[in-house]
Amino acid sequence: MYFPLKQSRLLCGVLAGILVGQCSPLLAETAYIAQVSRKAADSAPMAAPRPVQSMTAAQSTSRQMSFAPTPETAVPGRKGNFAQTIQIGNANQVFQSQSGGNNVSNVGIWGGTDNDVGVWQGGRDRSNLNLINTQGLSIAVLQPPGSAPLNVLIARLPNGALLIKR
Repeated sequence: MYFPLKQSRLLCGVLAGILVGQCSPLLAETAYIAQVSRKAADSAPMAAPRPVQSMTAAQSTSRQMSFAPTPETAVPGRKGNFAQTIQIGNANQVFQSQSGGNNVSNVGIWGGTDNDVGVWQGGRDRSNLNLINTQGLSIAVLQPPGSAPLNVLIARLPNGALLIKR
């Protein structure tokens, strides 16, 4: 789908307004983990610090250690969004917006210049877009929630022709 974003700044403003209106509020989980119940913490008196006992190396004992991953390092369920951009070229612009959950978007610009790419995904969408040796193209990918996956290759051939492979 060709969308002349460079010529129509008004359209960009309207699209940005729609995207802001459709975005859900940001939510974050707390990083604090309660290890003691509040009731036990309030009723327990503060214990005086114990003196540190010094040990020599000969007295050290071996102990078994187990690994339990912390919440930060545990692998989360696939509920988030993923957007990736690889640009090898000059003066390219890529804008990716994901309003819903479970979106995956990959944009690659390989050896291109002055390209504008915009991706908007509404939810549960997949897209892969690669531009190879292109110059001055404006591309918009608009995926409403649950739309079909999009895999597109756009390349400028040595004879000057434009190859669009879906």
